Amino acid sequence: MAKAARDLILRDRLQFDVDANGDTALVYGRVDLSDFVNVVKREGMAIKEVRYQIRDPTASGVTGVFNPLMAIGSEAFASLKIFTTTTAYENAYDVGIASPDVISVFELTTVRDNPGATGENFANQWVLFGTPDLHPEGYNVVSDLLVGVCANDCTNFSSQTLEIDIMVIGEPVKLSEGDMTEMLTQAQDL
Repeated sequence: MAKAARDLILRDRLQFDVDANGDTALVYGRVDLSDFVNVVKREGMAIKEVRYQIRDPTASGVTGVFNPLMAIGSEAFASLKIFTTTTAYENAYDVGIASPDVISVFELTTVRDNPGATGENFANQWVLFGTPDLHPEGYNVVSDLLVGVCANDCTNFSSQTLEIDIMVIGEPVKLSEGDMTEMLTQAQDL
């Protein structure tokens, strides 16, 4: 998405730890929007796009490029989920494109084609349900953004710290009474 004249680009970095089993329980990072939103003045931010870049600061070499092959050994399936929302969810399995207040969802998987077969046959797949797909006009917010991440069986990164670079493109907007009512209604849908 091209940056429009009134758009702002915000950047942040979130670190998360992968445990010895290759798992990360759901954790959140926060993108502070307090300089741009004010409920009393009905000032909000229309979130137009959220981009994620997974980084491995311990990767061999000097690039920090994340190896998308997340499972090694006997693991047949590994997954990593990243999402942006204005509401904290207790479990990542509750988060999808139909969940209230979810702005974008990114899922990365590694699947072993023939578990137990000779040779390592892994396939990687990713899907991004982005803001332009879910909210083409932008998603109006009056609070900070939460970026959730969790991992399951990512044994290639056991006992490591990974990073996610986050880029948010949004436009400051003046909200109407109808916009404020809609946001209140969405918050009560939980």
